Amino acid sequence: MDLNGLLPGKGFDPRQVVVFRISIVVSNWVELLLGRPVLQGPVCLNDHLSNLRGTKNSAHLACGSPLFRWIQLLLMVVFILFISICHLVAAEHTLRVGVVGGAAPCTYLSHSEWRGIAIDLWRLIADHEKLPYTVSEWSSVNTMLEATRSDDLDVAVGCLSISPDRFRQFQFTIPYQEDGQAVMVEISRLRYGRAFIKSLASPALALLLGTFISLVMLMCFWVWIIERYVSAPSTQRIGRVRSFAKLFLNLFTGVGSDKVVESVGGIFVVSVAFIGRTVFTSLLVGYLAVSAVSEATSTVGGNLNRLEDLVGLRVGVLSGTVSEALLEELNSNSSDKKAAAIKLNDIDSALEFLAKENIDAVLADENQLKYLAARANARWAVVSIPIRRIRPELQAFAVSPTLSAETVSSINHAIVLLKRNGAISSIIQEILEGAPGGMFRK
Repeated sequence: MDLNGLLPGKGFDPRQVVVFRISIVVSNWVELLLGRPVLQGPVCLNDHLSNLRGTKNSAHLACGSPLFRWIQLLLMVVFILFISICHLVAAEHTLRVGVVGGAAPCTYLSHSEWRGIAIDLWRLIADHEKLPYTVSEWSSVNTMLEATRSDDLDVAVGCLSISPDRFRQFQFTIPYQEDGQAVMVEISRLRYGRAFIKSLASPALALLLGTFISLVMLMCFWVWIIERYVSAPSTQRIGRVRSFAKLFLNLFTGVGSDKVVESVGGIFVVSVAFIGRTVFTSLLVGYLAVSAVSEATSTVGGNLNRLEDLVGLRVGVLSGTVSEALLEELNSNSSDKKAAAIKLNDIDSALEFLAKENIDAVLADENQLKYLAARANARWAVVSIPIRRIRPELQAFAVSPTLSAETVSSINHAIVLLKRNGAISSIIQEILEGAPGGMFRK
């Protein structure tokens, strides 16, 4: 084959021969739309350039056609819709969590961070189940519960008691703890001192002291016989009465009691006297404390032993709580006097109301009052919880009816694991008592 005819007037140059090896089907419409030439086999450069110009013009015409423009627009719309759906799905999976401030120890704000039994428990649940969430504060428990029912909130986090009325209206997770209502009162130290002095004259204290003195007297006679104090030189010198009185004083106070005996039997009697003295001292201190508090508490509107004793008193309650509903029920069942419900903004304000004598007692969850009593800083007052365990009820989180069953199941599964591993008990202990909290164990 004569290659010189390929390029007239010039000699053969192998570099002017171009071989295209493109393994694409000629009829591939994607390549046509993209404007890419489809060539096969060995061709000379002139033929290639000529074919390339034709292919380019054909591709340009195809790309500029109305059909191609409609396809481009359709692909763009599909892409935008895909991105939007991805954002919507991501937003849908972020749970909207609500809390109520000032509800210690369940949910409260500490140094710009939400803390408490309920919110700490929710963090463990969300971390374990990989649930993204955002937290928002609500004005009251009732408002937060209504937000779950209207689908403005996915999860209401708190120590929410599952009362019969709430159970009919809202949906809850499985319970994570049980708590009852309690009553707290504050006693001034002056009133406490008067009650302490009054308890000293009680017959029960006289009986307790009499029993202890009789026991020490019996020990003295025992030592007197074992150590043969009758014939001792010290007894002959100071007399039997003074010698016995000195022995009684040693055993009663414990000072020098190891020097009044020498035999093994005498040492045993002194040891028994020491144990008895320790036990009775603890009993006396405990009795005086309990008796004084009970006496002082009984001066607040009579003896506070049951819920009905709140009738006629000014009782502080948190708005929208089970405590408020319980007080309303108490008033509806009372035909004579009524308990005046004083609304509290938060549980921490209860101490201030008690100190200023704006209320006589506080009705709230027992854990709330225990937390408040442990951290009471009232300088001239003593806090007491005379009534506990009033109508214990299960407590849980409230969830939206539209929340997916899979998410609710994940939350319930985590609660079961937390209860089984003792993590919930550790959280409660850490918040109420300040003890080290436990870690969630998978």
